[in-house]
Amino acid sequence: MLDSELKFRGGNTSDELSQLSSTNCPNNDKKEVNIIHKQQQTGGQQQSTLSLENICWLIASGACLYYSDIVKVIFWEEKINKKLLYSSFSLISVNILIGIYLIIYLTNYKKIPSSKWNDYNPLLIPIATGAFIFGSVLLTVCLWPVFSWLTAPILFTIFMGFIVIIINIPI
Repeated sequence: MLDSELKFRGGNTSDELSQLSSTNCPNNDKKEVNIIHKQQQTGGQQQSTLSLENICWLIASGACLYYSDIVKVIFWEEKINKKLLYSSFSLISVNILIGIYLIIYLTNYKKIPSSKWNDYNPLLIPIATGAFIFGSVLLTVCLWPVFSWLTAPILFTIFMGFIVIIINIPI
């Protein structure tokens, strides 16, 4: 967008934005000015999260799911320690439930911004982090007898595909 169009629409020109960001204002104000400037550069439209990298992660994740038969292995393989598997699933479920609580309930229903989540309940994010790390380690250990050294790359690729799917869900 040209500076004249921004001025006509009531926005700040690039020169005014650079003056605002160069003045001695608090960090939050500088962040707001940078966000506004980026929005004006992109026309105010939100950029798509589907990039070439994300599409590659989705394809790689699908290939890992298909060629490793991980779903069949989880259900039918005798070498897997089922107690570890169920423990890892429960810990990862705790992580996902905390994420749903924070993202959907607190943000959308209680109108608490993500910057205030720690003030509202300071234990949830560390609990979710610990549950995910411990659950991932347990999942890797219980699948190791089947996939050996390929366990970590397979699980990481599937995890990245899951993340790409999650960030593309409109909330």
